[in-house]
Amino acid sequence: MLRFFRKIRQKLLSESRLSKPVSPIGRYLIYAFGEIFLVVIGILIALQVNNWNEWKKERLKEQDVLIELVENLEINLKTIIIDIENLQLLDKSSEIVLSYIYNKRPYVDSLALHFHLARIPKQELFLSQIGYEGYKDIGLQILPNKALKNQVLTLFETTYQSFFSNYNMVNGFNPDFDNHIVQNFIYSGKRLVPIAYPEILTDHYYLSWIRAYKEGRYTLIQSEEALLEDIQEVLELLKKELNS
Repeated sequence: MLRFFRKIRQKLLSESRLSKPVSPIGRYLIYAFGEIFLVVIGILIALQVNNWNEWKKERLKEQDVLIELVENLEINLKTIIIDIENLQLLDKSSEIVLSYIYNKRPYVDSLALHFHLARIPKQELFLSQIGYEGYKDIGLQILPNKALKNQVLTLFETTYQSFFSNYNMVNGFNPDFDNHIVQNFIYSGKRLVPIAYPEILTDHYYLSWIRAYKEGRYTLIQSEEALLEDIQEVLELLKKELNS
């Protein structure tokens, strides 16, 4: 590029010599200004190339962040869906147990499994934040889309925190109820066989906790379904940005 400008300068100098005589000082000034001009042009070009390279590196980092966030949220979606299915399974057993007790139906062997599942309040739920932690390590400014950045921050910093704050308050482990189970049932390979089934039919303490766990699971399912919608919304925005 600089060679190209030098040829232009030499051509202008040649034409200047042919048109009218130029003093030595004039030729020196023309040469000096020409060199300065070439140096300035060279610096500007170098800066432009460097800026473009930096921009390209930033966009590659941005793409990596978007991919990791998408993978992170897709994992969390699957985790929540599986947890909802597990809660529904536990709830189904609660319904069966309550139906037998309310209707004073006779005991059957298959009921032992439902006694076991009905007394489980919930499973531990863990949502991955690896992609988000990687995003923070690189720098929040790596995402130029401010609206998307705010959505991601809100999801991980506010929505997740609020969700787990409520999630941990519902269906917490109750040692008294667990002790009551130990006193009235025999545990055998994920089965709870009642020591005296007729007494269970009138055990209001037991019934109240089974109902409470069932209602709590309903609350948890609603909360997780709302979180699913929030995650899916951000996930769609991330995929759209990644494909743009």
